[in-house]
Amino acid sequence: MNTKTKKTYYILVAFTIFMFSFSYMLVPLYDLFCDITGLNGKTNKVKAIVIEEPSERFIKIKFVSNVAQSAPVKFYPIEKEMTVQIGKIYNTKYLITNTSKTNMITTASPSVVPGEMSQYFRKIECFCFNHQEIKSNETKELGVQFMIDTEIPNDADSLILSYTMFDITEKNINKKVSLK
Repeated sequence: MNTKTKKTYYILVAFTIFMFSFSYMLVPLYDLFCDITGLNGKTNKVKAIVIEEPSERFIKIKFVSNVAQSAPVKFYPIEKEMTVQIGKIYNTKYLITNTSKTNMITTASPSVVPGEMSQYFRKIECFCFNHQEIKSNETKELGVQFMIDTEIPNDADSLILSYTMFDITEKNINKKVSLK
């Protein structure tokens, strides 16, 4: 091998290693970026519920829904907004309808806006923890049980809970979408 070919070979190997390393680190880097900027506020799941006296404060929560990549579903909250007492447990529901002619599997990604408030939004039970198997033309109610932590700053008076629904049927094709 001549020196020019060796140099090209080493550059390509180094580039391949760099790209593999970069793709491997992309998720932790994105999480770090979100933590620093407060964007895409991920909500916290409650590990254990400590029963506290609810606060005398109230906060308005607006519920929003989005559908990613033109997935063939209708997805929306039953209640558009609620005024909730801080420290008290509440339930709400979203509806999803599969408008396609085939069965599908979906998953939801939650986000809280403003992002810095996500640490105070406690999901106790959420449809986003599981994949949703939906038959053709089926409508399902998807429940969320939540509370607002009593440690939320006093100047917080509202937040938005948003879910984006993704069609992940193709990613699960090997698991066979055979809904009972």
